Amino acid sequence: MNARSMNTIGIIHLNQIGDLVFSLPLLKALRNNFPQAEIHSIVKPNLKELLSGSAYVDHILPRGSGLSAHLELIRTLRRNRYDLLICLARSEEGFMLTALSKAVIKAGFTHFPWDLCLDVKETIEGHNCWYNNAKLLRKLDVEITQDNYVGLLPIDGEERTRTLPDRYVVISPGASRRRLIKAWDEEKFAELIILLHAQYALAPLLVGGKDTEECNAMIIRQVRGDDRGGRMGIVDLSGKIGLQELVSILRGATLFVGIDSGVMHLASAIDIPVVCLFGPTDPFYVGPQNEKSMVVRHEMECAPCYVKPSCTDYACMRKLDVARVMEACTLLLADTAR
Repeated sequence: MNARSMNTIGIIHLNQIGDLVFSLPLLKALRNNFPQAEIHSIVKPNLKELLSGSAYVDHILPRGSGLSAHLELIRTLRRNRYDLLICLARSEEGFMLTALSKAVIKAGFTHFPWDLCLDVKETIEGHNCWYNNAKLLRKLDVEITQDNYVGLLPIDGEERTRTLPDRYVVISPGASRRRLIKAWDEEKFAELIILLHAQYALAPLLVGGKDTEECNAMIIRQVRGDDRGGRMGIVDLSGKIGLQELVSILRGATLFVGIDSGVMHLASAIDIPVVCLFGPTDPFYVGPQNEKSMVVRHEMECAPCYVKPSCTDYACMRKLDVARVMEACTLLLADTAR
């Protein structure tokens, strides 16, 4: 691809935190290969914080909801007339924006018949992830300059506004109704929290969205109902903080433990020790990418699987015991103490 012909580049991002993090090395590759180009990221408004201050993005365009917001965005895309527009989304909305954009080259992933608007297309393997984004870059003949997202999250240096313990572990159960297939038992999270506090004096800090408040409350009740954890202070920030403060809090953590989620990828991108619990999803595609990380899973013939609604047993997560997760925590904490 001729670098001289690339003066404006647009990227239509996916809607989830983890997907946004997986796009960071793609943004870096575009910046490194086309340093003269103006790069625009089209994102859902709630994800703007994660790109604010990025060296790889010149403008952030919000992809709002509602007819008027869509029409305004289409007008903006047509006015910008990108030399290259990459649509990472495979939704009807993403393809519609791409088709109407007047971009010179439109690139994205196959999803018939919506992908008929694309000039360059690549197939998705497994999950939406950096592996597939890298495939698309190679299809575009764009050199990959970093093969992971570690260190690419923009850090604005803003200090967190709340007082937290000196040493704490961030726990991200992430068990909303949408993620029940990935959930680990609340009792097991509570047991792990008690062990980490007893052996390493790590204060537990629970994070998540509003849809995880019930799960986190159950974990807290389990800890407080145990003689070993009754007096332990627990900070529950589920539904109470934005993404910038979450990033700041993760930066100060001694350890992160959670299920496969966007928050896990934020922790991995910041490069803190990460223990991630995997069940139905495939760590080859969506595992943490920093070296200070360990994936813990219970091996099963049916895992990884992609037919989530059909599974009612959740055995891949249910059979994952506390001892194995604690062992991974111990190994990572020992490594970081050296």
